[in-house]
Amino acid sequence: MRGGENYLKQGKYYRAADAYTLALIYKPEDPLAQIGKSHALLAAGEYMSSALFLSRALMATSEGDKTGEYGVQQFLASNSKFFSFIDRDKLEKRVVDVEQWQQRSDSAELQFLLGYIYYQMGRLEAAREAIDGAYRKMPEVPGIIVLRKVIYSKKQSDRDKNP
Repeated sequence: MRGGENYLKQGKYYRAADAYTLALIYKPEDPLAQIGKSHALLAAGEYMSSALFLSRALMATSEGDKTGEYGVQQFLASNSKFFSFIDRDKLEKRVVDVEQWQQRSDSAELQFLLGYIYYQMGRLEAAREAIDGAYRKMPEVPGIIVLRKVIYSKKQSDRDKNP
């Protein structure tokens, strides 16, 4: 896991993904390794694979969480640090690239990934729009359902704090 983080910090995204893959050999259901691999793949430009590992991380977290989406919110908050390992300019370029690919392909998986990215960047309205688009296309996918609940829960808690 530390190797993956170090490679992310160094901009060696495929090596980071490989390090997280190795971690998953030892702990196949580890959501930390899955989310780390998702972020490494995002930074490397492997968007569909990034979405797959993001979904796996959310499912592993929600299945192990007996308290509902609050545990997933905590998991996402604690793992937003992975974004800090990716150069900010690189991240912005990746967001634009994912947006363009999503527009061309109309992919629910890419909308799901965008929903997550926007959520982590604090762009909650954009996150809601993206996850709603993914949900309309694939309402039965557990990762989309979990992320949608988290995004809406966050928006509601923000409204409660600032009426």
